[in-house]
Amino acid sequence: MANEDIFDKEYVDERDKNSLEGLLEQLNLPPAVIKFVKEHKRLVQAGIAGLIILVVGWSLYSSYRDGKIEKSSEALFSAQESSDQQMLDKLAEVEKKFKGTDAALWASINTAQEYMNDSKMIEAQQKFKEVRDDLKASSPLWPLVSVGIAQSSEAAQNFEEAAAEYTKLMELEGYQDIGYLGTARIHELQGNNDKALELYENYLAMLDPSATLQRVMVEEKIARIKAVK
Repeated sequence: MANEDIFDKEYVDERDKNSLEGLLEQLNLPPAVIKFVKEHKRLVQAGIAGLIILVVGWSLYSSYRDGKIEKSSEALFSAQESSDQQMLDKLAEVEKKFKGTDAALWASINTAQEYMNDSKMIEAQQKFKEVRDDLKASSPLWPLVSVGIAQSSEAAQNFEEAAAEYTKLMELEGYQDIGYLGTARIHELQGNNDKALELYENYLAMLDPSATLQRVMVEEKIARIKAVK
């Protein structure tokens, strides 16, 4: 008896090739699987249809999302190429039209920075706050936006809020310089020289010995405060 060829298929009538049963036979599925599928034919067909809808839907969504990202990036670039009020108008349009995209987020940040450039510190402060409200604390943009809030608050002479923001930055790795120096500067502006001196000295103690220029700058600040005490 000749060896059976593993590629030989059992003959299936042409009328059955398009049926679910015929397909199962052609796939050489285990008998138990074939039995289950036959007994739950409608359920399996509904599942297949649902899967097809899901795949097609995801494909369409991905295409829409990619197109939206591309358009939002182009709109942001166009806004950044403008100036003055035209830039602010275009940035506002990006925020509104492409809400939820990275481009909209950067449009908000750029708007706040433009307010600062125009010495509109109250508006800048408010805009930075709006941006931070939409950020998670774990976002790398969170401390950067906090710096914006601190600086705009300081420039608007809202010293209490500025000091509060700078104090938060003292706890964040990579932002201690801004935090310590900003908080100490605010206390110095308010005439709280003892507190400012304490902060400068604490900051000097944590500086790396190799940070020569930074150390000289802080030592000068300390000497200046001590000279007027």
